[in-house]
Amino acid sequence: MFRLTRTFSVASFFGIVLVTIALGIFYKTVAVRSLIVHETLANVSLTQSISNTLWPVYADFVARAATIPPPELIRQPEISRLQEDVLQKINGLRVVKIKIYNLDGLTVYSTEPKQIGEDKSHNSGFLKAKAGDTESDLVFRDHFSATEEIIVNRNLLSSYIPIRKTPQDPVEGIFEIYSDVTPLVAEIERTEYTVLGGVSILLLVLYLFLLMIVRRADRVIKAHENEERKAQAEQIHYMAYHDPLTGLANRALFKDRFQHAVAVAARTKSPLGIMFIDIDRFKVINDSLGHEGGDAVLIEAAKRIRACLRASDTACRIGGDEFTVILENLPTNDDAAQAAMRLIQKFAEPLKIGDREIIVTASIGISIFPGATHDVQRLLKDANAAMHEAKESGRNRHVFYTQEMDARAQESLEYEMGLRKALQNGEFLIFYQPRVNTATGKVVGAEALLRWQHPSRGIIAPDDFIPLLEDTGLVIPVGEWVLLQACRQCQDWHAAGNPALSVSVNLSMKQFRSGSLLASVRRALKESGLPPRFLELELTETVLVDDAEQALDLMRELKDIGVSISIDDFGTGYSSLNYLRRFPIDLLKIDSSFIRDVVHNRGDAAITTTIAVMAKSLHLGILAEGVETREQARFLKTIGCHDMQGHLFGPAIPAEDFGSQLETLDVPKLAGFEPKSIPNVPGNSAVA
Repeated sequence: MFRLTRTFSVASFFGIVLVTIALGIFYKTVAVRSLIVHETLANVSLTQSISNTLWPVYADFVARAATIPPPELIRQPEISRLQEDVLQKINGLRVVKIKIYNLDGLTVYSTEPKQIGEDKSHNSGFLKAKAGDTESDLVFRDHFSATEEIIVNRNLLSSYIPIRKTPQDPVEGIFEIYSDVTPLVAEIERTEYTVLGGVSILLLVLYLFLLMIVRRADRVIKAHENEERKAQAEQIHYMAYHDPLTGLANRALFKDRFQHAVAVAARTKSPLGIMFIDIDRFKVINDSLGHEGGDAVLIEAAKRIRACLRASDTACRIGGDEFTVILENLPTNDDAAQAAMRLIQKFAEPLKIGDREIIVTASIGISIFPGATHDVQRLLKDANAAMHEAKESGRNRHVFYTQEMDARAQESLEYEMGLRKALQNGEFLIFYQPRVNTATGKVVGAEALLRWQHPSRGIIAPDDFIPLLEDTGLVIPVGEWVLLQACRQCQDWHAAGNPALSVSVNLSMKQFRSGSLLASVRRALKESGLPPRFLELELTETVLVDDAEQALDLMRELKDIGVSISIDDFGTGYSSLNYLRRFPIDLLKIDSSFIRDVVHNRGDAAITTTIAVMAKSLHLGILAEGVETREQARFLKTIGCHDMQGHLFGPAIPAEDFGSQLETLDVPKLAGFEPKSIPNVPGNSAVA
């Protein structure tokens, strides 16, 4: 913790000491400088006075002193007379010594006779005075020969002063005057101590005043720190028990609230329920809108869940798109059903995500104790089983747990375990559905469709296990296997005398973004020997939406390999049509949901026609899926769509049966018109 008072006290002590020292040095410097200036002026005045009376008399002597040998100089009669006149002039003054120099630096006269004849020509003070300037220096001498006595421990001011008749005349000689300024220096020191003492007292008073303020501030800071620590502790506690995205209770708090609810239910003998809520098709939403859009959906879902609950209920997010609600004190099972219905109705309201409006639904499983759930600790597990039952029953609904669901859950687990072993056990099969061109009356290719030959259940359709492959991550190795087998099979058809056939393979979202797709495609083409132009990769619209730039780069690299790219189930995704212009697409596959009622439904007919016209204008191939009747084929012919596949031209069959089907398949007869009567419109063929 930051100790403000202690820090202030230490800093203030050093501050007062430093200020006092600095102030003392400053004051003494200024005072001494002022003393030197003042005493120098006094010495200049004294020099002027002496020179006015004595210099005219002794100027000639000083000038010719240079011709007199130094030992003889002291015995000259002018020296004695000069001594008397100088002593008379300085009598009663602070002057303790006077020297007179000629311009050569010779000491012509000194009140201390033994210094007469000395050479001072190199003295800095003498040189400055000779140049016309006055030079003074304050010195301390512990022993000094004055005019009439020896003085000790004195502060002396030595001034070198030029002598001239007028300020404009040249210098004729130099006076050096020593003044005793010891009393003045002592006075400066006494004043210094007085000033420093006063300043120190003022600083101390200021320190005490500020100390009171600082101590008050210190108490405020400590109180604020305590509040911050408390707030941080509360925040840490909140983060430990709440979901950071939605603000709902997390799994840890759910366990705590659940145990509390169990205890209350046991004590009051009241029913306890759990709702397990899962957002339908959230993965598709997340893939289409991106992670930010997915987060926005989760936040809005949490708000809608809270809005539909009682104050006594606890809503939690336990992971991903899964939420739970603890329903305490349930009067009847109908109350839980009503709560679930309110949630489903609330979820059905349109949801605005950015500039898009979507509808989100939820599947809800409910378990009640006492009821079908006999063990209160199994409530969450049973509610989860009921939620999965709701999804399998069509989604967007609520289902109460029944004991029969346990058996189905166990069966589902075994189903998943069997799927994990299916690839290594060779249980996957590839069926091929013919793709025909009614303009030429020929089969132009086939779509590879995965099937699972289950040991006990027989052949399982892809809709029943592909989602599980996606969830478990097995879709990547299985997808690579399908890609390799389809390429090998197509090459076998070429070798058998059908060199124009192509094969199309569906790519899942995970497979497209796995990072290994390019290597998988190159490996499949290399190992099979199939030319790249005979391989078509089918993508869904949702693959292109999230991280469009990355998808664009990958598609360009696939095109560089030489394969074709088609958009499967066109018109059913979340994306805009902008990608048709940006992405390197070769073919659009009209979804079978538009073809099913195209003859009787004007809306489906308009959509199908629009897609066909748009594809033609963009120079894209077009293929209709799910063609089952001649009427559908004839309509597609009228809008210029000649590439078709569907039960009208044969179902998906194993590879070993596909060759014989090629020989017997009469496309014109099945379609109900002769091939030559239909012009071959450019861009309609799915084969590159």
